[in-house]
Amino acid sequence: MATRMDSFEYATYTEKRETCPSCNMPISFHHLARRGMLGQKDGPPKVAYWHTRCVNADGTHR
Repeated sequence: MATRMDSFEYATYTEKRETCPSCNMPISFHHLARRGMLGQKDGPPKVAYWHTRCVNADGTHR
């Protein structure tokens, strides 16, 4: 099971369809998103993308 970490790196455009960990809705191809790291129970953190509407300016999610 994945858990959210408080580290958002930057805003970018997705290179493929992604799923937002906050709302579990798809992020379209070439859509502006926040890139960050998502911690995993077993293994190293992985790259994840959030909708810009799902992340507050201070890095917390809605």
